[in-house]
Amino acid sequence: MAKIITAILTGAIANVLFLMFVSPGLHAASMAEITVKLTSLNSQEKLDFLAKEAQGEAEIVYYGTLPVDQFLSLSKLFTARYPFLAVKNYYSPRQGILTRALNEARAGRHAVDVIQVDLSYGYQIMNDGLIHAYPIAGRNRFYDGTYDPSGYWHSMYHLTTALTYNTSLVKQEQVPQSYEDLLNPVWKGKMLFDNEAGYILAAMEQAWGRERAVDYLTKLAKQDLSYRRGGTLTTQVVGSGEFPIAIAINGETSAAVRDKGAPLGFKVLSPKIVKPEGLFLAKNAPHPHATLLFAEWVLSEEVQTFLATKLGKGIAMKGVRSKYPDFQLQPDFVVTPALGPKLNAYIRDFKKIMGIQ
Repeated sequence: MAKIITAILTGAIANVLFLMFVSPGLHAASMAEITVKLTSLNSQEKLDFLAKEAQGEAEIVYYGTLPVDQFLSLSKLFTARYPFLAVKNYYSPRQGILTRALNEARAGRHAVDVIQVDLSYGYQIMNDGLIHAYPIAGRNRFYDGTYDPSGYWHSMYHLTTALTYNTSLVKQEQVPQSYEDLLNPVWKGKMLFDNEAGYILAAMEQAWGRERAVDYLTKLAKQDLSYRRGGTLTTQVVGSGEFPIAIAINGETSAAVRDKGAPLGFKVLSPKIVKPEGLFLAKNAPHPHATLLFAEWVLSEEVQTFLATKLGKGIAMKGVRSKYPDFQLQPDFVVTPALGPKLNAYIRDFKKIMGIQ
């Protein structure tokens, strides 16, 4: 009897081991393994393979800063195409997204598939090794600098830095056409500026060199600027006529306020700056096929057009029609993860130059 029981147990263990190492159905493919497989497939084969395999995963988990109502519109479009995938969304401002993703990963809990957050802060999750590199085919459809050639990050959409003005107070022929025009004495004491616009210094430094950038901002500081954080509040202040001009706001967001009747106009000054919301794919995504399928889908022309025309987002894909033509441009400076570790230093220098306490 003992020999029979031993034989049964030995056989059972052998069967389990056989299934573990031989049966492909019991092996959860990693992002890296799937990515290697995809290199041998053409575009349609790739989508077909990912969609087929994603059916067994049943869902995708998205952490992002996209407003909930806008994400709902986006997820409805996704599930209409792939009804077998449920989309779970965690919304928070950027620090909440980063904190949750980092804490979960450090605790060994891999819950998220896709992370969408301001690129200049996304370097934190890259530095912790949380991100899987996935170069999208046809990356040259996007403007240079708006994607990582290695595939660690992509621009899902972006915000364009623009000057905004009150159209009731500023005549069309008076609208500043360059940063130099802001030094005109007529604007002294009449302009708002973001008191943490370190990225402006970085962009000017790249375009003009450090000496000229510092010299310009030193002169601008003598224009008796008023400083205010928060693009929404700044836009409201300009729209109400309290100040005729704000030097740097998020153009697409403020254009949505104009759509509701605010007397606002815009001008994108050179260097032209965009601040992308980055798309990052989790290295240990629990639903890897669904994750890669979402990346291919959201970076397609169809969905980039939806983001641009329906949600009013800035888009880096060449040729995509924008809801706001004011901001349809090739950028001179893209705020990327490379700026992230230096951003606090740029903010500190900016405040010093501008005399901000």
